[in-house]
Amino acid sequence: MTFVSYEFLLFMAVCLVLCRLGGRGLRPGLLFCASLAFLWLSGGVLSLAAYGFSAFTVWAGALGIERAGSAAGKRRGILLAVLLANLAVLAAFKYVNFPGYTLRELAWLTGSLDSFAWTPLEVPAPAAISFYTLTLLGYLIEVYWGVELAQKSFWRVALFGGFFPQMSTGPIARWGEVSESLFGPGRKAGEASPLGFGAGLDAEDVFFGLRRVLWGLFKKLVIAERLGVVVDTVYGDYTTYTGSFLVLGAVCFAFQLYADFGGAADIAIGCARMLGVRLSENFAQPFYSRSIAEFWRRWHMTLGGWFKDFVMYPLLRTRAFERLGSVCRKRFGKKAGKRLTTAAALFVVWFLLGLWHGGMWTFIIGSWLYHAFLMSLALLAEPWTAGFYKKTGIDREHPLWTAWQRVRTFVLVAVGFVFFRSDSLGMAFGILRGMGSGEMGLFTREGFDSLGLSAADWGVLAAGLAILWAVSFVKERARTAGADVPADSSAAAAGTGVSVCWQRISAVCAALAFGVLILGFYGQGYDAAAFIYAAF
Repeated sequence: MTFVSYEFLLFMAVCLVLCRLGGRGLRPGLLFCASLAFLWLSGGVLSLAAYGFSAFTVWAGALGIERAGSAAGKRRGILLAVLLANLAVLAAFKYVNFPGYTLRELAWLTGSLDSFAWTPLEVPAPAAISFYTLTLLGYLIEVYWGVELAQKSFWRVALFGGFFPQMSTGPIARWGEVSESLFGPGRKAGEASPLGFGAGLDAEDVFFGLRRVLWGLFKKLVIAERLGVVVDTVYGDYTTYTGSFLVLGAVCFAFQLYADFGGAADIAIGCARMLGVRLSENFAQPFYSRSIAEFWRRWHMTLGGWFKDFVMYPLLRTRAFERLGSVCRKRFGKKAGKRLTTAAALFVVWFLLGLWHGGMWTFIIGSWLYHAFLMSLALLAEPWTAGFYKKTGIDREHPLWTAWQRVRTFVLVAVGFVFFRSDSLGMAFGILRGMGSGEMGLFTREGFDSLGLSAADWGVLAAGLAILWAVSFVKERARTAGADVPADSSAAAAGTGVSVCWQRISAVCAALAFGVLILGFYGQGYDAAAFIYAAF
């Protein structure tokens, strides 16, 4: 069961009704039962068993760490045992084919791919295992650090890691960020909300969450699905489509991935909001980024924050990196030594980030080596960059310079996404080579007609992208001005009155619903399960 299915629509409606009727005391318990049901419907008994193992070991491990008190060795031993057990389960399902993929890439590098015979094992991974593993392990590490208290209640830990809107595509939650709204009582029994709801749910949350869900569906069904047709056509026959076609395919995939993954995050955040739970944002207009490092601070922010806090910083404090830092500072100076140490840590962290996406070298190269190299290069080049600006007198904030930086960053990111979308390194490098052929056949009527979309679909896609750009532009203007776009009803309703707020919400929801229903791409072969990041 996925977000874009009639089954999920019915499932969510039942959850809302039960939480509305259940009132203050029953809401957390109902959410727990709903999350278990969602996991079972999405992945069956295997997914329930795998999640149960992770939740139980983390719950028991956190209690064991807290009871160990000041016994540092015992605390560390419990932490490592639980970490290794959960990572071993993750590896058993996600990386069983990694050795085979590695041998296949080596065969390609040595020119013996034609004689290489290997069939990947079909191992069905438990639903959402990558996301809930990080969520639960983050809680365990925070208990170890003393940031959070170990929860005595198993079902609380299980609901935190397996809350159904977030578990399949994120955002990756932190205990301190969601526990209050997840386990809180909601509206008091008998207390009506300003818009007419009673106990258990806040009507403002419901309507604002609905608007967010509809916006996510618009991005997915109106934009991402149409872009997916172009991407699948070009990448599916990349030896025939060359030059301008491959460039367009790479650009379309960058926007497809953003609309698809961003749409999934919007639906997750909106569904949680309707149930009274606040999840963290996962995107902040990433295509406005002026550098690769800034892009990854705006893209999949909860994943980047998880690796920064739980991998990067602890890694820099290890003896090996402290020793490396000492050597680098003595040989290259304090500032340069610090940059070199940070660059080395970046390569380790981004290798793990690439591996998290899957046991294929296209993920590891596209998400690890490529971006780690670019960010390390920018970090090490900071003194030369500062000197360049000083000598040339270029205004870093000039609109033309800012636009150039954003275009450059987008091009670099789109190149990295070629690896992400390709089935093998040979395919990725073949596409990159084909881009430079100079073939311009795209810019003909026959060229566009060959990409699988009708003229009407191209028009809808252009309009959808224009709307996406306009919304991103408004959000970015508010962000750079130091203001937040109102995310809750209290800000929107201030000074307007509840009736005006209701009218505005209704109008936006109606417009989005109309756009999704009328313009959504439901063509032949449409697969409601095709959220890209659901595979991870």
